[in-house]
Amino acid sequence: MHTLSTIPKDGKLYAIKGYTGIKIRYLKQSKHAPDIHVHKQNNLREPQTICHDWAYYIYYRVGGRQGKQILQKIGTKSQGMSIKKAQKIRMQKIMESEQTFAEQQKALTIADIWKEYEQQKQSVSSFASIKHCYQYLEPFYGKTPLNIFTKDVVNFRLVLENHVNRHGKKFSLQTIAHILKLLRTLINFAVKNELSPKNSALYFDIPKVQNTVNEYLSEKQLKQYIAALQQEENIYAKAFLTTALYTGMRKKALYYLAWQDIDSRHNVIYLQAKTAKKRQLDFIPLPSSVKQILKRLPQKGEYIFLDENKKPYVNYFQKAKAIKEKIGLPKNYRPLYMLRHNFASILANSGTNLYIIQKLLTHNSPAMTQRYAHLNDKSLQQSSRRVSKIIQKYFEE
Repeated sequence: MHTLSTIPKDGKLYAIKGYTGIKIRYLKQSKHAPDIHVHKQNNLREPQTICHDWAYYIYYRVGGRQGKQILQKIGTKSQGMSIKKAQKIRMQKIMESEQTFAEQQKALTIADIWKEYEQQKQSVSSFASIKHCYQYLEPFYGKTPLNIFTKDVVNFRLVLENHVNRHGKKFSLQTIAHILKLLRTLINFAVKNELSPKNSALYFDIPKVQNTVNEYLSEKQLKQYIAALQQEENIYAKAFLTTALYTGMRKKALYYLAWQDIDSRHNVIYLQAKTAKKRQLDFIPLPSSVKQILKRLPQKGEYIFLDENKKPYVNYFQKAKAIKEKIGLPKNYRPLYMLRHNFASILANSGTNLYIIQKLLTHNSPAMTQRYAHLNDKSLQQSSRRVSKIIQKYFEE
């Protein structure tokens, strides 16, 4: 430890005896305090390019002895900095940092934020999948949003990419994206609801997934599916899957489809807000084939598709899976969701306007329907040929 008069001129940082948290470094070159060189021959005073100065630094810890150490340059001697000024600045910085640290400690953790989020979102139709993703955020349960850094998110993504489940399979990019998006959603939710200050330095590098849809049935596969469906003995399962095939409805909307939602007079199916993805009342056309199927079903309760306890029967997935395996559809085809994609694909291939497809699928935005645009090529080509014919007439005149 040195005094002010014994600081070595080697450019290294040195603590000053008698002054806690203050360090000084010798500067060989400085633009602020030019040294004056006297020329021996003509006695002229000329500015010298090599000058001498001292830089002052303060250092302290935030959050106790085990807290993060801060080292900060606060100025040079030529700028008017002195030991006393450095001490005053250091004390001010310590007070500000401790206050900020205390606020961070009082902030809600990710686990606390999840409880608030869960109360508001548990009625959302997709909450089951959200809750499934939350279990993987355990490394962040005890952290506040301000205590999460970009490097933490980067390292967490690497852990997810290398994660292997009990079946020996790794997470897909889609699953990794969902988990990271949930963490980001919880942090944004906390900021929006004033549960935490905004962490402007935090950045999420979420993998981009090419969500190209190929889960539609060829003409041969569709015939096989219908033939297998005709052999189903459970009349409710048969009606359920047939309705899904004809309407493209989401599975939860089908599970909780009630008799009061069927308007046979106006040929409309009402989708209640509690089962709709966008939480709003909506409607779609009631196909005449579905209308005839539902007429043959006995009305035993509030809901159309019931189990033996007269409650919504949610096990049609197994029935759909059995039919899928029976006709040998690809393994990556989702037994129920593929019926929705098949419905949209048939519409797109037949030249149906994407706006109409969006309305029939009850998508929130055109961007969700855009995934079927590549199947609409036939309609685009027909429109292009019509324009070509019109223009060609003027060349032939």
